[in-house]
Amino acid sequence: MPGVEKRRHEWLLGRSVAKEAVRLLLEREMDLHLSPKEIEIVADPYGRPLVSVAPETTPLRSWLGAERERLQPAISIAHSQETAVALAVLDPAAWVGIDLESLARRREDFEGIAFSPDERSLVAALPPDLRREWALRMWCAKEAVGKALGRGLSAGLRAFHITGADACSGNVEVELRDGALQQFPQLQGASLSVHTARESDFVFSAIIYRQGAVRMRPSRQEILDYLLQKMGELTQDWDYPDPVRPESKLFTELGFESLDAVVLCTAIQEHYQTPMPFAELLAEIGQQQRDLSIGELAAFVNTHLGGSPGADAARRVQ
Repeated sequence: MPGVEKRRHEWLLGRSVAKEAVRLLLEREMDLHLSPKEIEIVADPYGRPLVSVAPETTPLRSWLGAERERLQPAISIAHSQETAVALAVLDPAAWVGIDLESLARRREDFEGIAFSPDERSLVAALPPDLRREWALRMWCAKEAVGKALGRGLSAGLRAFHITGADACSGNVEVELRDGALQQFPQLQGASLSVHTARESDFVFSAIIYRQGAVRMRPSRQEILDYLLQKMGELTQDWDYPDPVRPESKLFTELGFESLDAVVLCTAIQEHYQTPMPFAELLAEIGQQQRDLSIGELAAFVNTHLGGSPGADAARRVQ
């Protein structure tokens, strides 16, 4: 390979973790045990990594005939500062992207090149101690979307536009513009939700996009965490001495009134950008003269975002 030793080392490190991601995925989902040398990482004409699985054993080759489609997972690779990550998804038609950047590397005023004025306004609106980290998260989100689409940022930095950043969930919303939209016109008006997080001195981002399912559905625990954080914000001036817990009741314990509940439900819908039958839920608990816990509300939201309701979920409102 051409290039400096550091680049060759990072390339090899990235391929190694990509093979490991594929190996663990196939082992977990299909009970298929492969060695790393049976998993080859190749590149498409645009440089996007692709998986080629070539089992060495004859019986496994025969079995592979019927399962070949499922043995071409979609993958994405990223590396920074001697650290590499990879994301593997069983669905070969999925668009996946992952990016990793080190906070330890100083980037003087890169925001002026990387972001448009309104994107810089999103960063400026954050608390000062979060701005550097979230600028990097937003950059990683653009990179992840570019990798998921398979073209990188070749359409230009401003073609991947940040429209929102949620410090609570870690999600960054990206929409395509200009050259990127010309390449993928089917994504006109779509909001691509990229999950971002920080671990130690690294920031990473990840997106899994399937046609017809732009947003990654949050887990039930993530929904509960969001609601607890939101409830803490709403009740901080209410002289409520105890910590807000999943078991906390909205009306009898937290002192909610009907208008407070409507404000909360509106905030939830705006946060997840999904209409939910909150009016029916509030009418139902009113008719039954019962209260609603935060945990039950989280289960309700989880159900209407497409998750499994679980044994202790609030009853469905048809």
